[in-house]
Amino acid sequence: MTVDAYRFCVIGPGRLGSAVLAGLQASDLTVSAVGVHADDDAHLFGELPHLRVRDAALEADAWWLAVPDDEIHGVAGRLAEALPTMRRGGASPPLAIHSSGLGSVHLLKPLREQGVRTLCLHPLQTFAGEPTSGLLRDVPCAVTALEERDLQLGEELAVRLGMRPFRLADESKTLYHLAAVVGCNLLVALESEAKRLMDAATHDSRGLEHLGVLLRTTLENLLRSGEPAAALTGPVARGDLGTVRAHLRLLDRESPRLARTYRALSLEALTLAAPRLDDEQVETLRKLLGAGERP
Repeated sequence: MTVDAYRFCVIGPGRLGSAVLAGLQASDLTVSAVGVHADDDAHLFGELPHLRVRDAALEADAWWLAVPDDEIHGVAGRLAEALPTMRRGGASPPLAIHSSGLGSVHLLKPLREQGVRTLCLHPLQTFAGEPTSGLLRDVPCAVTALEERDLQLGEELAVRLGMRPFRLADESKTLYHLAAVVGCNLLVALESEAKRLMDAATHDSRGLEHLGVLLRTTLENLLRSGEPAAALTGPVARGDLGTVRAHLRLLDRESPRLARTYRALSLEALTLAAPRLDDEQVETLRKLLGAGERP
């Protein structure tokens, strides 16, 4: 059974659900209804029928659960309770999908026990701003399932939505999600600190604007090279002890919390830079960053 044979119902009114809905419609797949929790969610899904979860089970044979992680198992259970009322016979098995980056495909177990095919599709994308079908275009997508045929179906659906699928084992999802959080969410937190420092230095509130070109160029270099060590620049990469000491003196005086972050990240940078520095530079920097030497 190909993805074209399914009638989809997107359950969940948030940015992810709206982006999924837009992607399904732009790909000419059949969307028969949307599942919502409350009346005030309905406007987010346009003119499609807005149904409670149990009713949505009757209007579709493929359900995409775009709900918060801690709601997935409960929604799957409510759908499973409604399944006996669906037409059976020779029909192909229904399909259930969730899009949690962390959550196991086993969250859909209540449906799997009813013969539903289950899989997880997680787009490696951030869903801030207005949802559009373009949010999924050319986005890497992790596909997790317990059976080969379901993995293949997930890959087919991801490609149909314009994404670039790759397979992810269920037991690797925590590590995968951690990588995404460090690379995306914590990067934003780090840039918040950079903005605060730049705002203070320039006496205005345009810190991110001032840093913008530097940020874009750094990310472009990193993605182009594919090797963090090749994209690393700055005082640690040069073995510039005087600059590192100056930074630490200021941070130890003004922001001990950020000083700890600076030391930890600079030690990671030193690991990348070590092959291009001499042994004395590496050891001196390691002692300085490990607080073995007073800056």
